[in-house]
Amino acid sequence: MKKKDIIWIIFILIIVVFQYNEIIFHKKIFFMRDLTYLFHPWKTAVSESLLKGNIPLWNPYSYCGMPLLANFQSAVFYPFSILFYVFGFINGLKLFTILHTFLGSLFVFLYFRNKKFKIMPSFTVGIIFSLGGYLITKIEFLSLYGTTIWLPLFLMLSLNSNIFIGALVFSFIIFAGYPPIIIFFLTLLFIEAFFDKKLKNILLILLSGLLVSSIQILPSIELILNSIRKSGLSITDTTVWSANFSDIISLISPIFLKVEQTGLFSGEKYFWLKSFWIGFIAAFMAILGIIITIFNKDFYLNRKKSIVYLCLVLFSLFFSLGSKTPIYIFIYKYIPVFNLIRYPAYILLIPFFIFIIYIATGLNNIKKASFLLTFLIVFELLIYTHKIHPTIEYNYYSEKGSITNFLQKDKDYFRFFLTPKTAWSEKIKIPDYGNIGWYILKDRLPGITSITSHLFDAGGIGEPIETIEHSRFINQIQLKNSADDANELLSDANVKYLLCDDIINSKFWKLAYKSHLFIYKNSNFVERSFVIDKNNKKRASNIIYYSPDKIKVETVNSGNLLFLDSYYPGWQAYINGKKSAIRKDNYIFRAITLKNSDKYLIHFLYRPILFTIGVLISLISICIIIICDILTFTGIQRS
Repeated sequence: MKKKDIIWIIFILIIVVFQYNEIIFHKKIFFMRDLTYLFHPWKTAVSESLLKGNIPLWNPYSYCGMPLLANFQSAVFYPFSILFYVFGFINGLKLFTILHTFLGSLFVFLYFRNKKFKIMPSFTVGIIFSLGGYLITKIEFLSLYGTTIWLPLFLMLSLNSNIFIGALVFSFIIFAGYPPIIIFFLTLLFIEAFFDKKLKNILLILLSGLLVSSIQILPSIELILNSIRKSGLSITDTTVWSANFSDIISLISPIFLKVEQTGLFSGEKYFWLKSFWIGFIAAFMAILGIIITIFNKDFYLNRKKSIVYLCLVLFSLFFSLGSKTPIYIFIYKYIPVFNLIRYPAYILLIPFFIFIIYIATGLNNIKKASFLLTFLIVFELLIYTHKIHPTIEYNYYSEKGSITNFLQKDKDYFRFFLTPKTAWSEKIKIPDYGNIGWYILKDRLPGITSITSHLFDAGGIGEPIETIEHSRFINQIQLKNSADDANELLSDANVKYLLCDDIINSKFWKLAYKSHLFIYKNSNFVERSFVIDKNNKKRASNIIYYSPDKIKVETVNSGNLLFLDSYYPGWQAYINGKKSAIRKDNYIFRAITLKNSDKYLIHFLYRPILFTIGVLISLISICIIIICDILTFTGIQRS
């Protein structure tokens, strides 16, 4: 790397610091949508588990209990997740955002410099990659953000480096936690590999990377096979937020974006799912780059490769339209994996990156005005990104509201449940309330935010891979006409409190607290653990220890012990030290048989076998790849 390169890399860092000056120099932090309702809870649960010396395998607080590590987006093994574990969520989020924005630009800069592009074009497209519409609008989705920034580095290293480095970077992409983006990565990678005649090398790198990532992949596959995504999503679900024909022009500038009504969430400058812009001046340079590659020879994009890229752009644009085009319907029906992708518009990463290639090509063929064009392109992007993300005070993530405080006073093992109408309510309009509205919304315990307060939610919203059994169980509850009609099902799920926007008249639910929500207490509350004896009567059992993946229960009663946490493969039970079978009972919960003893001590342990196998495969794969690399290097040295 030359001295000039280092200077321009410093300029990239300066621009990133300028972009995030509010969270760097003031006591402000990002909080929009999934940062609050998914990623803060996930990161909190993982950090707490690791600090206690445990592997974060299970989340007991939402969906009546479900796997945590197996969820790709928890990104437990992603190297940069360590920022959250070491510095806490707020500082970790700051560092994660700044670092990934910088790395995104840096990797693009290095990619094009490696392709022998001039410094100015490389610098310019590096800024476009990070501050263009595709990436900058999605910093609230840490898994998507963490996955996407590796695209240019992976393209560069996969075609030029040894197997170990390529496999390591591919494992980072997998660990970052957003698999749909990987499909788009591989599309671009195979095109590059085909034209560079390096398909065999690429396949070996991908296979090695998959083996290294087995520690994540195998538990995730098990979760998918037990989830609502096992047979794919419905065509309605997969076409949510398809692009419109009018959205295509927003690839040029966000001024063409229509204002979207996003329910409870407002305050963002541009709607994230339809934001992919590169800027007017950059779009002009992309057109110039296309003309150069088609009608003239270019050292990077020859005519055949350029035509393939342009065809891929057209395909991506049509695919992004979802159900509005027969192309998507055909792919959804007949090509595996694509029926698991929820948002067709995500595919616009492909034209976004291809346009970056053409922009670099156009700028690379301009001599005198390159600096001016670079300045104008960066300046235009900074205008679009000025205060693009709303921020809030530091205490937002630690502040507890009245609902949370009330529920935490009850020391029983119990669950709460938001009525479906309350969970999806638009009662709190942020513009009407100001920042206090966000605090109120968070205190309504939406999404999986109950994790951060150690409160148990029978429902939950937002988990991308909800288990089939839980989904069916909640669907039964939602089909009931009233809270009283649903009382038996909710009682069976250990629900003690019902959270509602409205007053309800009920014989089973008694008003216990009133704030910005009404909290009703269940008069038919069922304890988390109990025994049904041979006379079909409930008998007591006591929970003497409870952690996410290890539970101890004692009782003197024989019969069938029901424990009202989700049944899931990998849970094991030991009765007085002897292993016992766990069966699914009472819809989705765990049950074991107790007999032939005067006293029982039951241990429930979560020990998923696929995780253990994944650990072994990952470790063995890393060792083999390192040994092969050493032997290859030694052979080269001798020759």
